Amino acid sequence: MSAEADDGLARQLRALRREYLADSAQRVDELRGLLARLAKGERVALRELTQAFHRLAGSGGSYGFPLVSTQSRDGERLATRLAAEAGPIADTDIASLRGCVDAIALAFAEARSTLDKEPPD
Repeated sequence: MSAEADDGLARQLRALRREYLADSAQRVDELRGLLARLAKGERVALRELTQAFHRLAGSGGSYGFPLVSTQSRDGERLATRLAAEAGPIADTDIASLRGCVDAIALAFAEARSTLDKEPPD
């Protein structure tokens, strides 16, 4: 592959990464909305939250943001464990899930900061 082709590919990848991060606030808002539903007793929201964590765990890594992926995987593991348990979700578990969501939001912020330091396309 030529240097020109490499540069073109690098620009395309940066553009895709920027596009992914541009939607990150919506992704975090989705997680927070699901968490709010769960806190109100909507246990079905736990399944949706698990799926949302799973999607972010995969996409974060695919777009080159391993911290987003790691934090999302932690949330997915916790949500999966809670889904396997019977009964209501304890307030401490809601707080732990909230911590996972906050960690994902921070990972996205760090990713945006890092990407902002890269040269523009």
